[in-house]
Amino acid sequence: MIKFFRKIRQNLIMENKTGKYFKYAIGEIVLVVIGILIALQINNWNENRLTKINQKKYLVLLKQEANNNLIAIKKSKQRVTKTFEGQRKVVELIDANHDTISEQYLSKVFFEVFFLTSSFSYENNVFSELKTSGELKNISNDSIRNNLMGLEALVTIIKNQEKSVSGQLEISSNFINRYGSHRKIFDDNGFNDTFNFPKAKKYTSNLALLKQKEFENNLFRYSGTVYNLLNWQYPRLEEHLNKLIKMIEEELDKSI
Repeated sequence: MIKFFRKIRQNLIMENKTGKYFKYAIGEIVLVVIGILIALQINNWNENRLTKINQKKYLVLLKQEANNNLIAIKKSKQRVTKTFEGQRKVVELIDANHDTISEQYLSKVFFEVFFLTSSFSYENNVFSELKTSGELKNISNDSIRNNLMGLEALVTIIKNQEKSVSGQLEISSNFINRYGSHRKIFDDNGFNDTFNFPKAKKYTSNLALLKQKEFENNLFRYSGTVYNLLNWQYPRLEEHLNKLIKMIEEELDKSI
């Protein structure tokens, strides 16, 4: 093609048709520029198409990740709810006639409250990949990007609150360590049979703990941290994730 155009130019020069030569040269330049612009346009179209494909792939993965986190929160809430219900039972036992409380029932309640812990298992592999790969900027929906950035801050708050719960649990458990009997709690919940440990012939009654003001104070501080986690922090994260899922679904519907 280049040889063809060169031959035409040479013929025009040889025929002394200078005016036609310049017009032809200008036309050739215009054609080259148009060709370059078309090639750039095709390249841009191709890049935009690949970006949209990648964006759709990541949106689908982000939605799945958000759903997984919702499931994880639900499991944590179930466990923390049992703990809070157990704490209420302990408060009721503190106020009850201690002579009517069986040691076995107290052991079962204590085990629910002071021996079982739970923490939210946050999944963020997809979001981390988006940030490290630089693909986050290709998520065209600003609201989705902002939601994802806010999600990290919410999870940090929840993790800090879970640490507070663990800290208060440790304080209450340490009080039982000093003045109560773990062995009795294990006996009544069947764990000594599981471990093939002999049952205690004598033990310290845990009923005495219910009369201790320090035990009650520790319990109320522990309950406060659990209540905050259960009724404020987890619901905030659930709401945030549900909004994210809804926005992603709307964005994916646009691409159909």
